[in-house]
Amino acid sequence: MFEKRYDFTLSQVTEKLVLKSWWASFAILPLANRLVVLVANRTELTPNQITLVSCLLRFLSAGLFLNGENHWSLILGGTCFQLAYLIDCVDGPVARLKGKASELGHYLDHLSDLIGDILILSALAWGQGMFFSPLVFGMIFMHIAESYISYLANYGLSYSSTAQGGRGKDLQQGPLSSYMRYRKFFFSKNFKSFFSFPDYEALTLFLFPFLGFPALGLRIGFVLLLGICCYTIFSTFVAIHTGDSRFP
Repeated sequence: MFEKRYDFTLSQVTEKLVLKSWWASFAILPLANRLVVLVANRTELTPNQITLVSCLLRFLSAGLFLNGENHWSLILGGTCFQLAYLIDCVDGPVARLKGKASELGHYLDHLSDLIGDILILSALAWGQGMFFSPLVFGMIFMHIAESYISYLANYGLSYSSTAQGGRGKDLQQGPLSSYMRYRKFFFSKNFKSFFSFPDYEALTLFLFPFLGFPALGLRIGFVLLLGICCYTIFSTFVAIHTGDSRFP
């Protein structure tokens, strides 16, 4: 169907992965990594074009969630969101495999994810008559705060690592020693050390709408999102002071 242009392998895709979230690792990456190989080897799609497809699916998901009283709209909306996330897991690895990664591309991908996810969350809340609630406003704020804490921390970590010659403070002793061992264990397995946005979104924007309980999902999602934001702040603090760029 497609003419073969490159010869990238699945192992090469796996080597390019950053820390994996729990949901992505078990439900998304097994398919996404194979899709990366197909797209990278047999098409000339650019990372930005792949990102655009993900954005379109997010818009479709939001439109379906607006009809919150129809269970099939919720099912299709959640499915479109997961397809968007699947495609979103493809653009970055394709860019790294083909040497097309750039700061601008990374920022645009980051920004499109943030705007798209807030739009979907807002549409789901609107469909449930919850958009003007403090709970949803708080969730939108946490989306923005966590996203930019993570994005800006990358620059801080890069500067910290350069300034310290790659040698940060040793926190293996003292009150944080147990946490550092916990953190090191998960990082050695290439896993994030706590729940992250993909886990929260899978629950709030896919599983509960799919089951027909979107309002309950928003309430539970608020609590989980609050925990994720607090942990991201703490983990980023530790990462900056140790020179370890991996977080959360």
